[in-house]
Amino acid sequence: MVSESARTNWFGSEQYEVVEKLQGLVNDLGQIGHENWRPNSSVYITDYFLGQRAVPCLIGRSAGHPQIRDGSPMFTTELFYLDQRAGHARTLSRWYRLGQPLHPDILGRHRVDTV
Repeated sequence: MVSESARTNWFGSEQYEVVEKLQGLVNDLGQIGHENWRPNSSVYITDYFLGQRAVPCLIGRSAGHPQIRDGSPMFTTELFYLDQRAGHARTLSRWYRLGQPLHPDILGRHRVDTV
């Protein structure tokens, strides 16, 4: 039997909020590839790279995000769709328009070697 708190609190969100986000994701992913398809709205992310939390995500600087100041470093929610050639990605929360990816050499310069 599932407790009342388990049904109403999923990772800090109400169950209906998570279900709405997942339904939005399903609807968006179902539209990919249709004629004249374009994401309906998106946040711009630049200097991004593919990161990993427990799930894949993007890490970069945002512009136009509803909760993050423009130019601030950020990481996304779970990444479900990435098309770098077309320049967009879909996470659990929203669409992103992709700017310039971060050059791989930059990441290498900041690595800390352990002895």
